Amino acid sequence: MGLITFFVEVNSVCNIKMSEQNSKTRQRKAKNDGKGDLENPSSDGKDKKVVAPRSATIIILQVLAVILVVFTIYVIIVPSPIDPVIVKNDPLPYFDGVMTPNTKLQEITKIGRAKLNGPESIQVDRDGNIYTGLHDGRIVKIAKSGEIIELARTGERLPNCGETEVEHRCGRPLGLQFDQNQENLIICDGYLGLMKLNIETSQLTTLIPASVGVHDTPFKFLNHLAVASDGKVYFTDSSWRWGRRDFPYLILEGGGQGRLLSYDLNTDESEVLLSGLFFSNGVALSPDEDFVLISETTASRIMRYFIKGSRKGIYDVFSDNLPGLPDNIRPCNEGGYWVALPSIRKWPFSFLDIVGPYPRLKSVISKIMPKSSFAGLIKSYGLILKLDYYGDIIASYHDPDGSVISRISEVYEDSKERVLYLGSFQNDFLGKLRLERE
Repeated sequence: MGLITFFVEVNSVCNIKMSEQNSKTRQRKAKNDGKGDLENPSSDGKDKKVVAPRSATIIILQVLAVILVVFTIYVIIVPSPIDPVIVKNDPLPYFDGVMTPNTKLQEITKIGRAKLNGPESIQVDRDGNIYTGLHDGRIVKIAKSGEIIELARTGERLPNCGETEVEHRCGRPLGLQFDQNQENLIICDGYLGLMKLNIETSQLTTLIPASVGVHDTPFKFLNHLAVASDGKVYFTDSSWRWGRRDFPYLILEGGGQGRLLSYDLNTDESEVLLSGLFFSNGVALSPDEDFVLISETTASRIMRYFIKGSRKGIYDVFSDNLPGLPDNIRPCNEGGYWVALPSIRKWPFSFLDIVGPYPRLKSVISKIMPKSSFAGLIKSYGLILKLDYYGDIIASYHDPDGSVISRISEVYEDSKERVLYLGSFQNDFLGKLRLERE
């Protein structure tokens, strides 16, 4: 529009100039009676018209119009990187009652600060040694003395392991849990597959490569697991489309690509138990091992899938409209479950709840915002929940401004020591919180 206006005005100026020149020519011819001065006619220039320059406001508006047109064309023509679906949760929870904010998480001590990058999941052996997987692909043991010992790497050893750009090569161990004899750690590597690590020999074995997957569907984002007493491993693949480093797209998109799977350590048989989950994440078994709980992160709920008894194969909602996006689930020593929530949903505002019901809006956002910037839209907050056997919240632990700890991914209870260990996909330490004696 700006270019068209410019050419029209230039053409107008040229026409005026030509008209003035013709007028001057006619004047000279009329005065050419032998007495006039053809080189310096006395009337030349007296009626000359001057074209006023365009104001700065008009120029700015024209530039903005061009930018708007280009932006509109970009939004229409450029394909969206995501295929968003409708995600509509219940009204945002109020933080009152058992959810009343406190500062309990600000009382933690930090283990291995600046030495443990992204300790996502946690296990503790009989001797009190802690095991976790890190962002650079390492599986480490933290001895009671505080020494950090590397046991293995799930991927390649590269100079820049720990950077997101190469984590698909270095490996990214996420969920991990001991088998029943505490001889092996069973590991979900987000990129490389389901693995087993002998903690005495440090021998690492791939049980199911990500490229193979289950039922002809490769793994893209193995996440968390629980190991049953009969040797069955129940684990999640968060998406058959998005990898771990693309999880902001998965959250914005909504989901529907997640699966709950099983693998038998005794027979090597694998099975898809449930599909169509919304960012399937944490996994936990019931005390009687008759059902499995699965976090659906983008749906802010926990599902229950029955694996034994008359309801085998049936699933339902265990806990709904949680006050945040649930990550890993672990059993509570007194019964019930610990749930970590890296981000919160709190009245009156939640970005994901606002855009959730509008796929077209989410599509536009994914085009104009780099995925690395999505984290800035989520409030820094530390939150873990304690659920009872029925899925109701019975306690909550907070760090309201996230100044001490935030982005918590897992809560592991060491019943012998009466402490909680807090993992995170982002922090550079493990949190340790001593539970009050009752």
